[in-house]
Amino acid sequence: MAEYIFLNPSPNMLKIAETVRSFGRNVVLVRNDQFPEIDAVNVHMFYDDSYRTIFPGEALNNDVKAFSRMKKNFLASMSVSKIKSDLAAESKNLKTGDIVDYCLLKRGVLSTKDVATSTVSNATSFAKISEDNEHATIVTGYMEFLGGSEKLIMYDTDFDIKEALGRDYFIFFLENERIEMCSSGNRLVTIGTKTKDHIELLSKRFKFFNKFNFKKVKELVISRNRMPWVVNNLDKHLILVNDFSFFNISIRMTDSWFEKVGRYICTDSQR
Repeated sequence: MAEYIFLNPSPNMLKIAETVRSFGRNVVLVRNDQFPEIDAVNVHMFYDDSYRTIFPGEALNNDVKAFSRMKKNFLASMSVSKIKSDLAAESKNLKTGDIVDYCLLKRGVLSTKDVATSTVSNATSFAKISEDNEHATIVTGYMEFLGGSEKLIMYDTDFDIKEALGRDYFIFFLENERIEMCSSGNRLVTIGTKTKDHIELLSKRFKFFNKFNFKKVKELVISRNRMPWVVNNLDKHLILVNDFSFFNISIRMTDSWFEKVGRYICTDSQR
């Protein structure tokens, strides 16, 4: 019987799972089909009138102290404000970013490790996985949650989306909004605010969007831990981890960071 189920693991989450297993815990990896398959490789950040591209490779430094707080404490709100301030100092439009964007800019490198998953059930939803494994702790970086602040939307388009986007992942900082975009097969995927139309926001900034048609085929309200603490306990058996990832793409972290996160997940103190 699994003690920990790592759901839809990113490269970083897979390494956390390996660390938890190294501490003698029974770990199972599973991917459900609620979320689209994303196979992006590079990340492009667009802000103001400039952009920056982040590639896989080796990190230039091992300073991950700013990204190593395990749980929320009384200084949490100050940490959020400081990150917003530091991002705004880099660029006015980056004020809509979060600690994952900040880490991406500071670390400037992506992981090259692929994720391999094994199936524990034929579950197609988080609720079914929970039902089938009621005593296991589920660990994930993102999940469908009606109380979440973001939407993931998939569209059919009238152009070759794979040819247009390739295996690239885009983050757009648009004044007061932030939109992520990539492809999944022959469909466009956007992630961002749940209160506004993503295509409309992108069309205001990039006029060529108006030349194409977009048909919404799937929409999920989601929750991700994008806070300056790694572990967020939503329930006794549900942990939402900030694994510094964009679905299948992870920011390269240090071995000591993975050990700290894995050890913390295994302790009773975080429950």
